[in-house]
Amino acid sequence: MKEGLNIIVAGVGGQGILSLARVLGEAAVLEGLEALVAETHGLSQRGGSVIVHVRIGENIEAPLIPVGEADIMISMEAMETLRSIGYMRRGGVIVSDTLIIPPSIPGVKPLKLEDIVGAIKSAGLEAHFISASEEAKRLGDFRTANIVLLGYAYKVSKIKDLISLHSLMKAVETLPGRDLNLKALTLYATPDANLERARGWV
Repeated sequence: MKEGLNIIVAGVGGQGILSLARVLGEAAVLEGLEALVAETHGLSQRGGSVIVHVRIGENIEAPLIPVGEADIMISMEAMETLRSIGYMRRGGVIVSDTLIIPPSIPGVKPLKLEDIVGAIKSAGLEAHFISASEEAKRLGDFRTANIVLLGYAYKVSKIKDLISLHSLMKAVETLPGRDLNLKALTLYATPDANLERARGWV
């Protein structure tokens, strides 16, 4: 029996978070695994916080990941990464965009990226912060940032132990912008230390 995975996908409405979560679920099913995908709360139509729970494995009974039991977080906004940190188990892996979206409340300043990174790493978590939104723009469409993050998360986490890159590609093929998304996935799912150093990723 394969060990299951609990994955939190976080961000704000409109970033393609649900699409990312569905790709993970569909790829898991292609591997013959069970997958449950559940959006717990999110004002996706208003640009509010969105958290999606993805549980992959065998004999999964509950759709929601208990606090402190997520193995992996894929987050599309740095402050949402910090906001969702309570779901993570110690030793878990976080892959987050460096993107910080300023609060809409007048006079409220966003946290600095270095403070967010410091707080997360001090919690005993393996954290990878990459400029996924900027990478997506370089590829030609900022909407591909979710697949950039997915590819990188595949490379550095246990997702690759349960799901083959082939199955992940088959699931990504169902998204709009098929060719660009496949390019983003394969580019960032493949180890390339030179690329990471050139981009200055944390």
